[in-house]
Amino acid sequence: RAAPLCTGDPDDLVLRLADMPGEKIAKVKVGLYEAVRDGMVVNLLLEAIPDLHLRLDANRAWTPLKAQQFAKYVNPDYRARIAFLEEPCKARDDSRAFARETGIAIAWDESLREADFTFEAEEGVKAVVIKPTLTGSLDKVREQVAAAHALGLTAVISSSIESSLGLTQLARIAAWLTPGTLPGLDTLHLMQAQQVRPWPGSALPCLKRDELERLL
Repeated sequence: RAAPLCTGDPDDLVLRLADMPGEKIAKVKVGLYEAVRDGMVVNLLLEAIPDLHLRLDANRAWTPLKAQQFAKYVNPDYRARIAFLEEPCKARDDSRAFARETGIAIAWDESLREADFTFEAEEGVKAVVIKPTLTGSLDKVREQVAAAHALGLTAVISSSIESSLGLTQLARIAAWLTPGTLPGLDTLHLMQAQQVRPWPGSALPCLKRDELERLL
């Protein structure tokens, strides 16, 4: 299983998420529209589905003011069901302040690939999102997962934009290093076809190895 990445009409999302089997964890991209709209959509989903937990990703899109505008429209009673919000602001200190002031937990993502980043236990920081294909090596991925777990942080294995072949490898890494945490691998819809290995549940055509264009 992987946490579904939710896009589209909020009313349609409510129906889709309400029918999810098992533990209801989903990811929603925020920061693409007005912060107020994002807050209202998140509040709607959490209100409509009482057992839903959301992972949010802002990709550093908000100023501190925009981040506060988002939080204003999320009922304080629902904020604990936001598993984490990835990097709400461009500056880490602004993201830290947001977490302290709103009670909405944050996660580091882009920061992990910056030279000055260090793993620390911090107020309001709940998780790290690790993208193996951007990290550099399996050894480094394993080190990052271990560092996060040693601090009591959730480590989430996540995709960037991989083929179905790449996603199957990421799923194996997640099962190996973070077996108790649902990975974030729902990005295949960005592709027009699968490659070599089909992804479970995908209706996209799957190209075999001899159908791929040789680049070298």
